[in-house]
Amino acid sequence: MAEALIGLGVAANVLHFITAGYQLLDRITEFQSKTKDVPSFFKEILTQLPLIIETCKKLSEDDHPLDTTTFLEVVRGCLEHVQHLDTLLSKMIPEDQDSRAVRTWKAMGSLRLEKKILQCRNILEIYKTALILHLSRRGSATAQSRDNAPAHALSSLRDTCYRYPSSQVSQFIGQEDLLDKVDKTLLAPSTDSRRPNVAVLLGMGGQGKTALALEYCRRAHSNAHFKSILWIDAAAPATVAQSFENLADYLAKRQRQFKDLEACLEFVKGTIETWAAPWLVVFDNFDQPSKVPNIMRFVPNAYNGAVLVTSRHADSGALGTVIEMGSMREDESINLLLHRTHGPPTFHNVEGARLVVQSLGCLPLAIDQAGAYIRSRKIPFSVFLDHFEKRRGKILQHTPDLWDYRRKLNDQQNEISVSVFTTWELSFQRIADDEEQRTSMGHFMTLLGFFHNLDIQEDMFKAYYCHSSPAPSWMEMFTTNTEWDSYSYQDAVVSLSQLSLLQHTRGGEHSAALISLHPLIRDWTQYRLPPADRRAYTMEAMSVMRAYITPNEAGTKNWTLQTTREVLANIDTCMENYTRFCSFQAHAPCEEIRDCLIEFGLFYTKYGRYQNGEDLLERVLANDIMCFGSEHVKTYETNLHITDVYLRLGRYHDVEELLQAILPRVEELSTTIRGRVFYNLGKASYKQGEYQKALDHYKSALQNQETFLVQGHPELLNTYQAMANVYRGKGRNDDAIALYTKTLDSYRELHGESHLDIFSTMDYLGNCYRNLAKFDKADHLYRTALNGNEKHLGSDHPKTLANKVNIAITDMYRYQYKEAEELFTAVLAIWETRLGLNHPEPLRASMYLASLYLSQGHYEQACTSLSQVLEGRLKRLEVDSNYTLYTIERLLSALWLHGRIGEADVLATRMLQLQRKDPGLGNPYSDEEVAMLKQDFPYTAVEIIFSRSLKLRRVNLAWTHNDIVDVSRSLALVYSAQNRPQEAENMLRRVFEAYQSRCGPRHTLTLKAKQELCDIRARGTIATISETNVQSAVVDPVPALLGEDQAPAPQCSLLGESLEHNKNLDFVCD
Repeated sequence: MAEALIGLGVAANVLHFITAGYQLLDRITEFQSKTKDVPSFFKEILTQLPLIIETCKKLSEDDHPLDTTTFLEVVRGCLEHVQHLDTLLSKMIPEDQDSRAVRTWKAMGSLRLEKKILQCRNILEIYKTALILHLSRRGSATAQSRDNAPAHALSSLRDTCYRYPSSQVSQFIGQEDLLDKVDKTLLAPSTDSRRPNVAVLLGMGGQGKTALALEYCRRAHSNAHFKSILWIDAAAPATVAQSFENLADYLAKRQRQFKDLEACLEFVKGTIETWAAPWLVVFDNFDQPSKVPNIMRFVPNAYNGAVLVTSRHADSGALGTVIEMGSMREDESINLLLHRTHGPPTFHNVEGARLVVQSLGCLPLAIDQAGAYIRSRKIPFSVFLDHFEKRRGKILQHTPDLWDYRRKLNDQQNEISVSVFTTWELSFQRIADDEEQRTSMGHFMTLLGFFHNLDIQEDMFKAYYCHSSPAPSWMEMFTTNTEWDSYSYQDAVVSLSQLSLLQHTRGGEHSAALISLHPLIRDWTQYRLPPADRRAYTMEAMSVMRAYITPNEAGTKNWTLQTTREVLANIDTCMENYTRFCSFQAHAPCEEIRDCLIEFGLFYTKYGRYQNGEDLLERVLANDIMCFGSEHVKTYETNLHITDVYLRLGRYHDVEELLQAILPRVEELSTTIRGRVFYNLGKASYKQGEYQKALDHYKSALQNQETFLVQGHPELLNTYQAMANVYRGKGRNDDAIALYTKTLDSYRELHGESHLDIFSTMDYLGNCYRNLAKFDKADHLYRTALNGNEKHLGSDHPKTLANKVNIAITDMYRYQYKEAEELFTAVLAIWETRLGLNHPEPLRASMYLASLYLSQGHYEQACTSLSQVLEGRLKRLEVDSNYTLYTIERLLSALWLHGRIGEADVLATRMLQLQRKDPGLGNPYSDEEVAMLKQDFPYTAVEIIFSRSLKLRRVNLAWTHNDIVDVSRSLALVYSAQNRPQEAENMLRRVFEAYQSRCGPRHTLTLKAKQELCDIRARGTIATISETNVQSAVVDPVPALLGEDQAPAPQCSLLGESLEHNKNLDFVCD
């Protein structure tokens, strides 16, 4: 009775699911017919869902279904997710009756729903695999019943011989695409009547070649594709002989004796050649072609057969059509692990399994081992990941007592359980025949396991060989007459690749080979070693990377972005290995390793990994203090390296503190180090706006460098470039441009047209032209530098982001506000996650973005942003720093224009009180400012700060520059509020003349300035401008000149016909 009820439940649920599934398919199909750009996941569902429906139909029609309860759970799960998909699609697909607002809402909401739809699709894929597994097991049961049929029922099955292992992997899962490739290859019409079709399953150990071959044999047997299947163990000559002896005994029904292998072979081949039915011969574990030469001589000479070979040796690919195994797909791997652990496919389990299979590289044998480990300990996937991190060596060698994966090793008679480590050890033992070569190749293969597993470059080892004195003896195999030989290196790589221990590709038509290893092979090469050897290989890998990243005589290596990322990945791996195998505290680094750690820290810093660089260098410093003391030369050198990081982090006071401590003993340092001390001091001063102090330090650095460096050396050019930065800051733009141009020419002569130093100089040169209000020229330089930096450093490197900020500033100055705001916002989003918004670079970008808000009349946003910028700058800079002053001036302008004049006056007064006293004057005010205070005007503090800002900006900016125009207008507003119309008129005249020079006489900004000038002349005050008027009149983002008929109507009578008769305003007449 219970079974009948379950059967009714299955039928009802299947019917419900099929109905819901077809309804969903109809909805998607209809949507597809109306829309061109249908999301890819809809198309995948259209392919996936019909297969699930058909499989459910077949299983529901079975009179004796296997595991009915589980089948019912899967059907219910499919129904639940199909219904959920239908609900999601209702929120996503527009209907004919939907309004425009609803359609827009659905379009926006579709982005949020996409992840949920993909999750449903992935879970349905797992259900699909489970259903196919049920169907496969049904077919297996059918085949077994046929095999157990009485002899008289099989009288028609002549010429039949199925001799393949019955211990195939239980319930084979996934890799349907590979099985399909094997089937198509072996069953295709033969192109050579004298030779059978041959498929070669090629891959490294652990990828499931044997399991796949066994599953294919089982299905071919069930489907009667072949009437005979013969399995040959081709691991060694002895196993081949044993396989044929067993076959001969079976076919002769043990009624004949054979004198040798040749007699067995001739009998087996002769027997099969008489059969008319199709046959299949499988050569498993054909991993040593040299030991079993001419394997095809063991194949019957008949047209109606096929051959399947499993091998990890690349040379076996010459036998036929190669089918590369590779790793399993992620969804197949998840399903395999869930099955091995008996876990239901819940969302929580699927996500946990995903993390596990990703850590195992989707390798079938490793997943089976992990499943056995999890099952035996009854632990969840999250706990397994912790186990795997701490004891992966033991886990990857773990095999249970009952284990599907067994084989004979070499010539042994008995099979043993095989783990991933065992199968790779077999390949390792076959590296080379010559003992010396085997030792060298083994060392190379092991060392590869201590780098990142992808795209390991030949140049790394070449640099290590050239840098080492003497070179390691194992590297002699890469040389000819003591010179590096790329062909010899490639020979070694190919030999290891043939054993499927690694893969090699080429990065381009003429580039060297790139080596990649499966992540677990990398783990195996490490854990097969004793702890002392792991430390030794870790240190050697670090030395390889140090030799590779050390700058050459031309300075910075001009790597592509891809190469830089590969180098960083290798350094990361070296540091991970160093942490695991060489405890910093337990093993104080030797001189070589200390130098490696320093170079790694500097490399991290150079490529924007500031926190990694700081952490590493501070670890070295702590060790130096412990070993040498705080006043040792080596400790000073490490402190100097740390200041390189601090400069990029904006910690200028920390830089000065560290270097000032070194100065008393600077003469004891080497000339090279001494020059860098002064250079970094100069940079810290420059970043704080202390230009004269910076110039003095740079001159001291130059004096030291010129004693040992030739003209044109990169370090000298860097110092010239730094001095040009100071000239620009001091307003000597022409001197700066001349020095930048000279430096740029030298860099081009040294590096060519594409180099990081060239792009940096272009960026600085663009700043000069921006100061001179030559914005188009600046923009061209910025964009050229940006293209180069993106190519070599990537789109999110600090230098690239600084390029983008400069472009955004130039866009803003050219009134292209939309483009500028988008760029500022995008850069700040990256800065916030990388450095935080209190770093000098994000603060700079934020201040300019706030200035953009101010220019657009968004005063509330401008006030909020500028307050945050001021707070951040006061944490790093003195209150009287130029950068702080500019921020205060912008904030005061925003408050004033926002009508918060009292707040502006209070803030200005407070800022003046906080300023440091000038030792020479005895107070923070100049004589001119003292005179302002004596006049007792209101808002004097605001006036002083605006006047200071204007004075500083006039030093290094063109008179038509936006910043000068903005502060001049702000000062005019203050004069107007102080009832000083003449001073206000003078300021507004300059504003008008600047706009007329930059934009032309009919531009909106020019006409607005003319309007304000009329107001101050006619009424003694500037008319209050509403926020609406500001946006339409003051901030017109269109830079093109207005035509005569486009000029807005005059808003002041003085600008009408009577204007030309007003002699006092002749200067504004067109």
